Amino acid sequence: MSISQENKNKLKSLLGEDRVFFKDEPQMDQATFLSFGTDRTKVYVPDYEILTFPKNTQEVSEIVKFAFENDIKIVPSGGRTGYAGGAVAKSGEIVISLSKMDQVLDFDPFFGSLTVQAGMITKNLHKEAEERGFYFPVDFAATGSSHIGGNIATNAGGVRVVHYGLIRQWVLGLKVVTGTGEILEFNGEILKNNTGYDLKHLFIGSEGTLGIITECTLKLTKKPVDNRILFTAVPDFPSILELFKETHNMSLPILAFEFLTKYCLDKVIDHLHVPDPFSEVSPYYVLMEFEIAEESDDEKLFSFLETILEKGYVSDGSLAQNSRQAETFWKYREGISESISIDYTVHKNDISLPLRNMNPFLEDMQALLSSKYPGFEVALFGHIGDGNLHLNIVKPKDLSDAEFFSQCKKVDPSMFELLQKHHGSISAEHGIGLLKKDFLHFSRSSAEIEVMRLIKKALDPKNLLNPGKILP
Repeated sequence: MSISQENKNKLKSLLGEDRVFFKDEPQMDQATFLSFGTDRTKVYVPDYEILTFPKNTQEVSEIVKFAFENDIKIVPSGGRTGYAGGAVAKSGEIVISLSKMDQVLDFDPFFGSLTVQAGMITKNLHKEAEERGFYFPVDFAATGSSHIGGNIATNAGGVRVVHYGLIRQWVLGLKVVTGTGEILEFNGEILKNNTGYDLKHLFIGSEGTLGIITECTLKLTKKPVDNRILFTAVPDFPSILELFKETHNMSLPILAFEFLTKYCLDKVIDHLHVPDPFSEVSPYYVLMEFEIAEESDDEKLFSFLETILEKGYVSDGSLAQNSRQAETFWKYREGISESISIDYTVHKNDISLPLRNMNPFLEDMQALLSSKYPGFEVALFGHIGDGNLHLNIVKPKDLSDAEFFSQCKKVDPSMFELLQKHHGSISAEHGIGLLKKDFLHFSRSSAEIEVMRLIKKALDPKNLLNPGKILP
């Protein structure tokens, strides 16, 4: 696609020369330019024409109207921390980066809500909430670089879903720009608004295919009084599920229930140079976080640890004695993605299942992996409390990236058939993007997909918004 000088000048007049960049003009080094059109997947090569940096909703609307008039496809760009190819621009698009849209717009101390622009980094949102005496509970490993708008566009979950739920539960209102440039505002100032369809939920989890989220009003809550981290070694996978059932008998609220394998732990230890927390090797480990309100709650935790040791659900366990040790315990879990993604090429599968079906699925899955991936290593971890597994196939050193991904793509349908058999989902929290759109039928019926197409057509009639994502 060739951009005329007239159109270049029009975009520059909309944003200023310092906030619009073109592929064929050396305003920015090529590596930096291309980095705004990709995410953490290593499958696709970015290739787009225009990069823009709006500062407000009106400017986003003007860019989209320009793209609509000129039939230019659009890719919204946030923190680019996804693993499904949802932020990849590879077909001459215009990329709209929201990184300069990071301001607090409103705070309601009575309702306990915060309105921010969609480009705010999630960790900064946490800080803004805490400075106002509140707490925003959606948290995960990428909070230091992900944008809140991208979190909403993928309906992010994270490590405390078992207690707080998905981000959908915390979105009160949105401002969105549709595929024609129209601005839609879904009021977040009131909790009760029973006036027909709650349209904001269409955009939560839509991966930028229905509209670009530019502002959001988020519900806040009280910060836990205090918490305790219990890190345990577990002898086998069924014991992990029994251990989770045992937490239902606890009077203390459980905030997180995470598991990882020995393989994952070893990779974190090597990459982050942290000590091995246990003297004896175990195949599985579980990290639990509990909220406590008074000193006597520590006694309840020690009693819980004694119970699960006696029942054989864990072979060893350690309660964090201070905040530094608690932070280290969390590193063993949150450092996994970084430890394997930076040092290795990985094929990621983010899936979910009913907990009661998880063990039989994994037994079937192990048999499939042994037959299809002989000699391949698997990094398995996840948020067991909400049925979310991260199943990562690690590339052997003697395989090229192209050959590795080709093999993985051939095996994925067999894996998704197993998920369908066990009533699971092919994507728990990373979305569909480019990577999984051809497999959507394993989790959605043909009737559902057709309804999704009709909604897409209504809001994005020219199919310009994040084209090729989600829908096959």
